[in-house]
Amino acid sequence: MRILHVTDRYSGGVGRAVDRITELVPEAEHHLLSSGVESTDGRGAYAGTAALPDGAAARVRAVRAAVGELAPDVVHAHSSWAGLYTRVLRLPVPVVYQPHCYWFERPDLPGPLRRAVRAAERWLATHGSVVAAVSPHEERLARSLGARHVVRVPNAPSGAAVRRAGAGRAAPRGTPAGAVRTVATTGRVVAQKDPDFLARTARAARAAGAPLAFRWLGDGDPALVRRLTDAGVEVTGWLGADEVVRELAACDVYLHSAVYEGFPIAVLDAARVGLPVVVRAIPAFEGSGLTAVATPQEAAAAVRSAAEDELFRRRARVAGDHLVGEMDEAALHDGVLRAYRTAAGALVA
Repeated sequence: MRILHVTDRYSGGVGRAVDRITELVPEAEHHLLSSGVESTDGRGAYAGTAALPDGAAARVRAVRAAVGELAPDVVHAHSSWAGLYTRVLRLPVPVVYQPHCYWFERPDLPGPLRRAVRAAERWLATHGSVVAAVSPHEERLARSLGARHVVRVPNAPSGAAVRRAGAGRAAPRGTPAGAVRTVATTGRVVAQKDPDFLARTARAARAAGAPLAFRWLGDGDPALVRRLTDAGVEVTGWLGADEVVRELAACDVYLHSAVYEGFPIAVLDAARVGLPVVVRAIPAFEGSGLTAVATPQEAAAAVRSAAEDELFRRRARVAGDHLVGEMDEAALHDGVLRAYRTAAGALVA
């Protein structure tokens, strides 16, 4: 089976998700059409790569040209813009559309724009694609938009380095009085990740006298980075994949501050490494069993408990272990193949 993956941005979490599919579904031949691809070396198993040109119309044409050249069995579109490029005009092959978080969920979108984006998703859903939903919440959204074929395709932790870090992590230990523990966040510093929430959490923890240090493993928007550093959060800059894992494993708690999500690989990585995980109370995490908080004050209290309270920490790690047991490599492999076979079998070209 030959698969053409299409995404408008290979960098960041979407690219990591595509990489994992190529690694975990070796029975398919994977090709990549994307912008933002400097190199895929060490980042997946691709039989070929090509660049998307600038401009929406040019990208629609590029997708059709790639389909004509490669004759894939399935086109796998990753994220909202790729979903547009691959479905605005019907292709002669089936399309699997994986939103990786619907764009209309952005809380800062003006009402008219949100309604327009949702209407566009509803219209594109009539074009016969299979939706690969990463979470129960995303599955419900897809069905509410009229998608006829929806398949659960959970994310999985990043890879061997994360597994090794988790296997080598020491058992939980008590926290000596006054010892400083480190709270980590990873990824691109962008509005979706709500760095202001993390900055306010750091300030609330400091005001409460909590012996906590906050680190953001990544980089991004300079203005948002400055807000973090002004709040005393260390921003490391971009790190290599293995270095991120090493730094993450050396921390004590993971806090995911995003205001909307599909289901982030970063959370799964932190859980597999063995960190207690605290997340925002957003729909993506409903039913996950993870500790969820609504305000920076709640977040500050929760990460302090995760660092200092042995029972809290143990329960949080059990919840993380259970989550990774459900969203693992086997589940991703089976879900992806089910989506491809559903697309091909339903003849939803």
